[in-house]
This record gives sequence, C-alpha cells and structure tokens, in this order.
Amino acid sequence: MNVIKVFPDRSLGPIRDLNGVGGGPVTNHFVYDATEDFRAAGIPLCRTHDIEYPFGAGEFVDIHCIFRDFDKDENDPASYNFTFTDEYLKAIVNAGAKPLYRLGSTIEHQPIKLYIHPPQDFEKWGRVCSHIVAHYNEGWADGFHMGIEYWEIWNEPDIPMCWTGTPEQFIDLYAAAAPIIKREHPDVKVGGCAFAMPEGEFAEKWLAAVKERGLPMDFFSWHLYPTVPYQVAERSGVVDALLEKYGFGGVESIFDEWNYVCRWDTRLQECYDLHKTPFECAFMAGVLSVLQDSRVNKAMYYDVQMLMNGSWNGVFAPTAEGAHASARRPVRLPGYYALKYWNELKKRGTQVEMTSDCPDIYATAAAGENGEIAVLVSYFNDEANWNQAPPPDAEFRLEIPGASSFTAYIVDDERTNEPVELTGGVLRMKGNSCALVIC
Repeated sequence: MNVIKVFPDRSLGPIRDLNGVGGGPVTNHFVYDATEDFRAAGIPLCRTHDIEYPFGAGEFVDIHCIFRDFDKDENDPASYNFTFTDEYLKAIVNAGAKPLYRLGSTIEHQPIKLYIHPPQDFEKWGRVCSHIVAHYNEGWADGFHMGIEYWEIWNEPDIPMCWTGTPEQFIDLYAAAAPIIKREHPDVKVGGCAFAMPEGEFAEKWLAAVKERGLPMDFFSWHLYPTVPYQVAERSGVVDALLEKYGFGGVESIFDEWNYVCRWDTRLQECYDLHKTPFECAFMAGVLSVLQDSRVNKAMYYDVQMLMNGSWNGVFAPTAEGAHASARRPVRLPGYYALKYWNELKKRGTQVEMTSDCPDIYATAAAGENGEIAVLVSYFNDEANWNQAPPPDAEFRLEIPGASSFTAYIVDDERTNEPVELTGGVLRMKGNSCALVIC
C-alpha cells in the first residue's frame, strides 16, 4: 500500500494566501450573495477584473465606467461615477477579503473593440487612476479608507482581446501611470501586468523597460490555464527566471488567473462542464499544493462570478429559485471545498514536511501550535478527459507521529464534504477526488 508520511516537527514556513479568487461575493447586479461562503472559506483576495462582464456592465470597476467622459476634468469629483463600484468593494471587505484592484478594462471578444485602446492621454489616465486610489484609500470624493494594497495596471496587454496598441505604447502607459500612483500613494503596491504569456516577447520588452527607466514595480502578475497542476510549477519557474534575469528576483509573483482548460477550441465547453464536478475540486486542490511549493506569493482562481451561465465558475452555481430573486445565496459546487480546505491549512498556519510514494497525488500538510494536523490530498489525473479510463480507486495510508484518529472530508462523485473516519489511517479515494484529513 502506498504511504503518505507527515513530519509535524519539520517546518517549511507559513501556509500562504493562495485561495484568492476573481470576483467578489456579490454577483449579477447584487442578485447573488456568497458573503457567508467567502467567510467560511477564508477568501483573502478578490481580483476585480471582468466584473459584471461584459464592459463592466457600464457601472463596475473599469476606468471607462468610473471616468466616463475622458474630456472632463480629472481633478473634479463630479467627473467620476463610483456608485456601484463602491458597493461592490464594500461587499468584498464585508466578506473578510481584500480587493486586488485591476486598473484598466474588461476583456473584449467582439470584433469591434470599444475600451481596450490606448488612452488619449497617458498622463491624464494615470491621474485618473491615482484619484481612484485616493477615493478608496484616502476618502477623496466622499470615499473610503479601505487600505487596498495591490493596484494592477491593465490585464493581459499581450493579447489582442485586451490591448489594441503596440508593446511600446503600453510601456509608455505604464511609465506614465505607475510613477504617478506611487508618488501620490507611496504605501500602495503598483505592478502588472497580468500577462497571458509571461515568457513572451511582450513581457520581456516590458520588464526591460521597467528596469532601464527605473519604473516602480512592486509585483509581477501572470496567468495560466493548465491541464495538470504540475504545469503551474513549470510556469512559475519560468517567471522566477525571467524576474531574476531583469534584476527583480525579490519582486512578488502573483498568479491571479487560473483554471482548468484542456484546449482553447471546440472542447472548451467540455472544460466548462468539468468545472462543475469533483474533477475541478481535485484539480484546484492539486494546483494549490503545487503553488505552496513554488515562489508564488498570492494566487486567484478565475472566476467565482455567476455570469455567462457561470462557465468558468467551479465554485458557485445559481440557486434553483432563478436569477431574478433578490439576494439569493448561491449553491456551493465541488470546487468550493478546495478553497475551504485550503483555509483549514491556513488556520493551522505552518506547512510541514511530508513524503508520498503515491502516483497522481498532490498534497500539503499543515500543523498548528497545539499539534493539530491537517492534510489536503488531491488524487488527480487528466487522462479521463481525453476519452480514456478514469484513474482507478486507490488506497493510501497516512503515517503521522502521535496521531491516533483520522477524519477525512471527501469530495468525489458520491460524496460532497462528507466526514469519514479512517481505520488505521487508510484513506480510500476515487479517481479525480479530493480529501481533507484532520487528526
């Protein structure tokens, strides 16, 4: 029998805030409210990108929604529309999370682009961004003191659905905006740029320019939609090497878009279907374990909004009552428990060493100050999605010094977060499933 060994006295450092998400607890113009679910899962960060897709629904987060007429005076509070963005960010804070604010525009898939063009005046655009920071952190324009730390300039400028200009134009935009924000608000973190292809030429040009011009960059953000969790480790290594190459080895690495995608073609609908199943929970738990062993500082799963039929959302589904009832609490999908189980590791606080001789197993163990142990175990193999047999059921024995009883909370195609007492520490798992073991 394969064995998972945990060594509670061998500390590897803190469990990190990796169970962040894209989107906040309220969705579909405040119809759905997952505040209690966010709190239970300990969601630490919510990235504000693609909010109320498309085009920010004309009201939310995007620069064109907040500063609607670029010809207006950017120093006049009357030029800004903060109404629904205020409510959206307040909901995030109320759920115990913090926003990571993306400054820019929502992705545009339609052939005629509306809002992803280079701004008319880069310096003015930077001043608009600075006023948004002031509104949410310094009370400007009847604002707030939310203490939003992370301010991300743009999203995926290296793909044509998000930026119609050249790399050089984008570099100039960042070079205008980032110093203004940092000068006016020195305590915040400014960075970017949520690259779809951090190993690509666009990102390299941007990093070279940031280095050459001495521009502020407190974090580097990037994306990946893999088929297996270990691909995240490979991409993280590429990002680390890239940052080292340009002298940014100490800069935070933020992985703020990820989900399962088998192929970006006609099979994408199959991926959407899998997002609603225990397959997604096993995948998510595997990614979180891989990230814990990487240099990634923070991560955000894409996405928990119940929009566009929730295609990307493996965490929540609309309630049966329908989309037009007021303030409905959504249904938890299997993927929710990967985020919640990660929070159980965070509650213990310290990652501890573990070994495993089990194929297709991704796992992380955590210990608390009073000796309590939690182990997140993902049994994941992508073969099933390629018209092959799913992974067979498997048995693993957990060996943890001092542990006399084991309770596993399991998510598979028969159980959803159901507790099972393990005899002799033996964990039986179905293929593509996830378990949290407490002892």
